[in-house]
Amino acid sequence: SLQRAAEGLLWKLEKETEAVAKPTSTNTHQFDIMISYSHSDKQICHRIHEQLVKDGFRVWIDREQMHGATMIAMAEAIENSNIILICMSDAYKQSVYCQSEAHYAFERRRRLIPLIMKSHYKPDGWLGIIASGKLYVDFVKLEFESAYDRLKVEINQCHQQKASLSTIISKEKDPQKSSATVAPSVEQYSTDKLPHCINQWTNDHVKSFLLSIGLKDTLLMLCIRMDGHRLIHLYEMCMMNRESMFQSLKAELVEGHYKLLPVHDYVAFLHESKKYVPITSVPLKTTQPERIPTTVCNLM
Repeated sequence: SLQRAAEGLLWKLEKETEAVAKPTSTNTHQFDIMISYSHSDKQICHRIHEQLVKDGFRVWIDREQMHGATMIAMAEAIENSNIILICMSDAYKQSVYCQSEAHYAFERRRRLIPLIMKSHYKPDGWLGIIASGKLYVDFVKLEFESAYDRLKVEINQCHQQKASLSTIISKEKDPQKSSATVAPSVEQYSTDKLPHCINQWTNDHVKSFLLSIGLKDTLLMLCIRMDGHRLIHLYEMCMMNRESMFQSLKAELVEGHYKLLPVHDYVAFLHESKKYVPITSVPLKTTQPERIPTTVCNLM
């Protein structure tokens, strides 16, 4: 109903505001897993829940349709769960409550594992963005036992990644240690000493460039092994689809390093990289009038 949709949207706005101010806890969660699903898919979701419980996992699931004031219980379940199973279907995508749950789980930096509930389903729109870059577990295409085994593999990988979180946080608390780990020999470089042609950049040049434009805690974390050629490819991908790439990079930074990617940093990366990227390296979708090259390096 319209009232339920409005309640869900208000809850989503309130919780996203809280998520910005509330730090992510590294303490042991009350639940290993929360199952976020549409009740039209309850049969298979309840079966997954029962199997997880048999295997010793602590699982939170809503077996009764909750709405209104009980959305608070949903928020608490997300905050107290390590992994969120996103059970994808058209019904899930169309539900305001499911969208609120998925977005809040993303904002709270929970590990998300997408599960396919309907045959040949491909997520798009907001759900496509949430699931972007993640491995889907298809409970329709595969036999239940095979799909469940794949799900357990994903769950185990999430637990292994969580185990390394304390190490990452300890490095962040020690700036000197963290700086030395990320770029031990970069300080000797400056943008004045960068080769004019980005194709000649080494890995250290890329690190120096990103440090010089203030992206040490965001884009540098994602480009830590890149040289000039790979940086060009990243720039081209961003220019081809800026919004989609922003969402992909944002998700990767959250999942791999527990950091948010500000829009300002993304725009700064594109703006500063443009000075060094050859004009002819960026494919154009429409015909552009001839102009005089202004970039530092232009391929022949």
